Amino acid sequence: MAYNLSDVKVSDADNIARNVEVPAMQNSPLYRTMFPQAATMTEAQKNEVIDWYSDMLTDAFLDGAESFLKACSVDDGSPVGFCGWTAIERKGETTDDERSKQVLRRATWLPETLDQDGWITLSRALRMERDRVLKDLGDMITRLTFMAVRPGHQRQGVGSMMMQQFCNEADLHGRCAFVLAAPEGVGLYARFGFDVVGCVESPQGIITSMLRRPRDS
Repeated sequence: MAYNLSDVKVSDADNIARNVEVPAMQNSPLYRTMFPQAATMTEAQKNEVIDWYSDMLTDAFLDGAESFLKACSVDDGSPVGFCGWTAIERKGETTDDERSKQVLRRATWLPETLDQDGWITLSRALRMERDRVLKDLGDMITRLTFMAVRPGHQRQGVGSMMMQQFCNEADLHGRCAFVLAAPEGVGLYARFGFDVVGCVESPQGIITSMLRRPRDS
């Protein structure tokens, strides 16, 4: 199957949340920490989680602080992959646990299955690990914030297409690239030159911190 890459639109948020982001996250330590009862959710609860993610993506797309990319099937145009990244500026940067708290504060509703304490606690641990790795690297850093491929389209080159675009962008600006990787993503990142520099142990599995130095153009 053939795929192409393009920028996201705000109108893509629900489709990406429903068909790419949430399905791809089901086995990740972060998702399973946020939603420890995921395996026993009702359909209504699952749809509530999808709607919540859709709202968060809509806000992120409208905010414009991050860059986003989608991979779509050439056959029918449906999104099958999604990634996002941000250039880190240390002063005024919003940390992961602060972002989690901001989402909680401004949300008009929350999924009933969300473990708020678990989410914030893990986000704080991830922020501490990120700060440990990046503290001496200055502002020349690009952080991968989203990377998801729809089940059924995984291991068909979609993730590699998006990673190549992301790495090209980081190299163009001479930036290190950083990611906190779920177990299933470690191999992909390693193939693109990321090195393991640490990890965070969560109740639902290990999240690996990985760093890539910029390549000469």
